[in-house]
Amino acid sequence: MNIFPILKRWIEIPVHHRTLFWGFVRNEIKGRFAGSIGGFVWSLVTPLANLLIYIFVFSVVLKVRLKPMETGTDSFAVYFLTGLLPWTAFSEALSNATEMLLSRANLITKVAFPLEILPISGVIVPFCLNGLGFGMFLIYLLFKGYFHFTWFWLPLVVIIHMVFTLGMVSIIGSLSVFIRDIKHFIVTALSLWFFLTPIIYPISMIPEKFRWAIKINPMVPFIQLYHQTLLHHNISFRMLAYAVVLTLLCLASSLLFFERSKYAFADVL
Repeated sequence: MNIFPILKRWIEIPVHHRTLFWGFVRNEIKGRFAGSIGGFVWSLVTPLANLLIYIFVFSVVLKVRLKPMETGTDSFAVYFLTGLLPWTAFSEALSNATEMLLSRANLITKVAFPLEILPISGVIVPFCLNGLGFGMFLIYLLFKGYFHFTWFWLPLVVIIHMVFTLGMVSIIGSLSVFIRDIKHFIVTALSLWFFLTPIIYPISMIPEKFRWAIKINPMVPFIQLYHQTLLHHNISFRMLAYAVVLTLLCLASSLLFFERSKYAFADVL
């Protein structure tokens, strides 16, 4: 099966079906705040409160300090949040992927529409909502004097990260239709994955004999790129190329699997 026509169709989905696509995105966002008095305001208040709490606890109370030569900052809160915020968007997208198709069984079995909309919107929504907190964090870094011209690489890093997430969401969503235990596995896997990713510690703290675990962790290059871009101010093009290749492989394999399996969704659901 040729991947290029499939990839072309996925790219064109938000354009050719923009009304339907953005309708899914709006409904997903509204659904998260349905019944609440504050509504969308909570998407601003919650990340702001979390940012302030993390900064207060780690910088003021615990006063954890790091080596700037290794992390790009002496503030543990800054180092931690630089990796945590992108991870949160990624993990939220993967967690929701397990119910992406199952929760819309009635719609999939009765209405003909491009199923590719579901994984794409499933990535856009968590990245947009968590992007609000990330934007606040960037403003904080700006006032703290962390701004550098390497920040202009950040949009590219975010796009690559989102495309990689799309690949993961597509394959997890597809597998969840046939293997319902996937949703239980993902909860445990994400918890372990988080601690195996250098978010709460720099790679230099890992003993040499365990470095192999870092090398096979597909999230490491993305978290490293965020750290390099925002804190180290020296992006590794080798790391960037590795992230791109990893993303393309993940996307191609997941789209092929989604394309082959989507015709059986209605029968299984």
